[in-house]
Amino acid sequence: MKLLFDTSVWVEHLRRNALAGLLPALRGKFWLWLDAVAAAELGAGCRNSRERRVVAALTEPFRRAGRILTPGQSDFERAGRTLSHLRERDVELKKPGAALLDGLIAAVAVREGCLLVTSNIDDFRKLASAIPLRVESLVEFRRRVSPSLPP
Repeated sequence: MKLLFDTSVWVEHLRRNALAGLLPALRGKFWLWLDAVAAAELGAGCRNSRERRVVAALTEPFRRAGRILTPGQSDFERAGRTLSHLRERDVELKKPGAALLDGLIAAVAVREGCLLVTSNIDDFRKLASAIPLRVESLVEFRRRVSPSLPP
């Protein structure tokens, strides 16, 4: 099964090593991919050259393996339609400024048939109410995949 971690999961990992212990449990069960939008968000959040090197070290193995998923025109259109449908129902995401980026990540996950794991579960569940997105919180995913790990 293809697996995408949202930017929020990668940020937690870089700040607090949130994926320690979980990554080995994925082997043989999941194919981990990186979304180009998440990679861009990680790079944009860097405050200095040391942080840029850390992000580069995270993203480079995905690049070498050809496992970076980039949104195409249809993904941009799907993200826009999804946000429009939510707006029509008066459903707003917590961070409206990031809504399009989250919509793109969701659209790519749907296109590729990925399970999207996020720490921003409320917003992605709202997106999943408008498109066939398979989404799970990092806490739920960790509990399901590796129950012996602490939350």
